[in-house]
Amino acid sequence: MRNLKRVNHLLQEFGGRISGIAILSMMFVIVLDVFLRNVFKTPIPGSYVIIENFLMPIAIFPALGYVYMKNILPRLSEFVARTPNWFQKYNKLLLLVMDIVVFGLLTYYTFLYFLDGFQQGMEIPIATKFIAIWPVYFFVPLGYFFVLLEVLIRFGEEIKLLVNRNVNV
Repeated sequence: MRNLKRVNHLLQEFGGRISGIAILSMMFVIVLDVFLRNVFKTPIPGSYVIIENFLMPIAIFPALGYVYMKNILPRLSEFVARTPNWFQKYNKLLLLVMDIVVFGLLTYYTFLYFLDGFQQGMEIPIATKFIAIWPVYFFVPLGYFFVLLEVLIRFGEEIKLLVNRNVNV
C-alpha cells in the first residue's frame, strides 16, 4: 500500500507540473500575441484556437488528481454534520463509493471518446492548416484516472481504519 501511495503521489505531482507548464505556456502565448498585435499589428495565427483547444484542457485535467489529493475540492461537511450518528460513522465510505462510481464512469467514457477521436483522426483548423486534436483528448481520461486512483487509495485507508476500530472494540 505504501508503494502504491508513493506512485500515486508521484503521478499527482507530475500531473500538477504538466498543468503548470500548460498555464505558463498560455500566459506566454497570450502576452506574445498581445505584444505582436499592438506593436507589429500582426497577431499569432490561431492563438485563440491553440489556447482554447490545446492548452486549456492540458492545464485543467492533469491537475484534477493533484487538487483532489491536496483536499482543495469542496466537501459535503455541512451535509454530513446534520445526519444521524450512525450515518456519520460510514459517511466517508459512502461518499468514497460514490466518487469511485462517478470517476470510474468518467474515466471509462472519456477514454472511449479519446479512442473514437484517435480512430477518426480528429483535426481542427488552425490558421490555414489542420492539426490533430485527438492527442489532447487523452488528458481528459488521464485526469479522471488520477482522481480515481486517489479515491481508491483513500477508500482502502478508510476500510483499514474501520477494520482496526472494530478489532479494537
